Amino acid sequence: MKDIYKFHTGVDGFIHSLNGLYKRKKFSTARLRKDAVSVHDFSLASVDLADGELVRKVRINRRPSRNDVESVSPLYVMGLLCEVCFRTLKIRPYVEQIMGALAISRNVAIQMQTGEGKTITAAMAAVLAGWRGGPCHVVTSNDYLAKRDAETMGPLYEKCGLSVGYVISGMEPQERRETYRRDIVYSTSKELLADYLRDRMWEDSDSAISCEGVRTILAGGASSGTVMRGLHTAIIDEADSVLIDEATVPLIIAVSGSSPLLNEAVRTAFAISEQLVAGKDYHLNLQAKYVTLTPAGIEVVETAAHKLPSAWKNSDRSEFLVKQAIIARFCYHRDVHYVVDQDKIVIVDEKTGRMMDGRSWSGGLHQAMEVKEFLENSDPTHAHIKMSFQMFFRLYDNLSGMSGTLQNVEKELWSVYSLPVINIPTHAPKKLVCHPEIVVGSYEEKWNAVLEDITHHASKGRAVLVGVRSVRDSEALHGRLLASGVTSTVLNALRHEEEARIIAGAGRWGQVTIATNMAGRGTDIVVDKDVLAAGGMHVIATERHESRRVDMQLFGRTARQGDPGSAQMIVSPDDEVIRLFTPTFLARTLKTLVRSGGRTFFLVWWFQGVQFLAEKSISRVRKKLLQQDLALSKALSFTKF
Repeated sequence: MKDIYKFHTGVDGFIHSLNGLYKRKKFSTARLRKDAVSVHDFSLASVDLADGELVRKVRINRRPSRNDVESVSPLYVMGLLCEVCFRTLKIRPYVEQIMGALAISRNVAIQMQTGEGKTITAAMAAVLAGWRGGPCHVVTSNDYLAKRDAETMGPLYEKCGLSVGYVISGMEPQERRETYRRDIVYSTSKELLADYLRDRMWEDSDSAISCEGVRTILAGGASSGTVMRGLHTAIIDEADSVLIDEATVPLIIAVSGSSPLLNEAVRTAFAISEQLVAGKDYHLNLQAKYVTLTPAGIEVVETAAHKLPSAWKNSDRSEFLVKQAIIARFCYHRDVHYVVDQDKIVIVDEKTGRMMDGRSWSGGLHQAMEVKEFLENSDPTHAHIKMSFQMFFRLYDNLSGMSGTLQNVEKELWSVYSLPVINIPTHAPKKLVCHPEIVVGSYEEKWNAVLEDITHHASKGRAVLVGVRSVRDSEALHGRLLASGVTSTVLNALRHEEEARIIAGAGRWGQVTIATNMAGRGTDIVVDKDVLAAGGMHVIATERHESRRVDMQLFGRTARQGDPGSAQMIVSPDDEVIRLFTPTFLARTLKTLVRSGGRTFFLVWWFQGVQFLAEKSISRVRKKLLQQDLALSKALSFTKF
């Protein structure tokens, strides 16, 4: 089993980075294209084969792939696979898709633009992995895509002598176990990691972990025992999201436990926090969501601590709960970081705009949020086992991925996962027109500019997609458009049930769609011909994010496969990335420059610089957390991976 504790630093890290440069050169685009052209030629040479003869050749010649026998060229076998793909799916893979499949099969992450056919690319790579033996997990963005892709690609796998299935939320343990026995399994990172952790709990149920706690967590299962059969190969769609953005987020298997004393303590601590004055009694770091109490604040808390239940009167405990209350009040906002659904707080994934059912904040923070929203306190959860996605995907023997936006994370993917990145060229020249960035002076001016840009393009019959950061912004913009007589459709955490339908209709004549971040990612937007004739889809980004990749993901929704399209960025000094990563006095200076008509190129440069600093800061945090996880796991020698 590979050493997941190894993390290269210092001189070792420098040598490892040089090795990464060598690997990227070894898997160069030119070499891939040469191999892919050969595969495509083999595919065309198989056109005249009868169906039965084609299947027979596939079944016979796939065995050398498993045994690594060089008697049959792997490129010839790949050519047969392409012909099978054409006959089953009515789609002949083009050279760029073949390049992507070859790279993935060689444990490489590919940067492949949206709309270039990543679903078929991943399927061909999964077939090659299935032929070599060992389970292959294809990781998708959500349950809908896992089910859709497994069913759509099913005929291809069947013709190639492989079985396929999907694992989604709500499936029973026995059904999961049967699915994991198949050659190819489509699922989400969350489901895979959750099943892996539950399996570990079953394996450890007679040791350190409480057997009673394990049985409580797994009580819903019809049968006991593990469900997975190893972590052999993973092909990750939207790899930047899974391996970078969500990398340090731990998935926790926990059980609820009644704790009336904690709930009472949280309510009391929340009331105490309202007596404290910012700057005088505490200092709040919004970026890190961290609170420091001043001596004056500590005195206030100690004076009021007698109101807390006896178990929480201790100074450390009382101060901790008060800090959690301050964080709940000022760091997390309704319809931005969470929504209230059926009198329950549901966390919203800031990167996808989707609700994260079943997840809760720990350390009394979730209960503090409920106090803030005047909701009944829920029972706190107690973690039994947890692991970050970053640690989990390092366990796979063969790891690869694909995304349209890997160009800014190549070094991190190599240093953390030893995963080289290769760019796959587009099948047709990109026709995206990026308009000059618009910088306005305030939040209100920004939304006026957004409204004007929407109206201008929608009036020409073009489809318009507007990317916003939060549920609150999406609903507010929707209201502004209605007041202006413009009809729009909203896709956010509160309207997620209609996601597929909304995205499917986003390319129609004059259609205006407002979406939180990348909601709908993974689902193609089909743009009508009359819209293409009018200039294609127009995308508007209403602010820069902490990562340039999120902005590029939004722009990647238009101008696919050689179609026309345009993109517009509209920003202001009130945007969150500026507010969090720019000192207050510099933010004021920036506002003054904008309002005085400062040079646009300088303002854009400033915004880009802040975004770059934000990316670097978050990347350092990810690496530091990984090193801490590795050190802790190595220290706890009883921990099994």
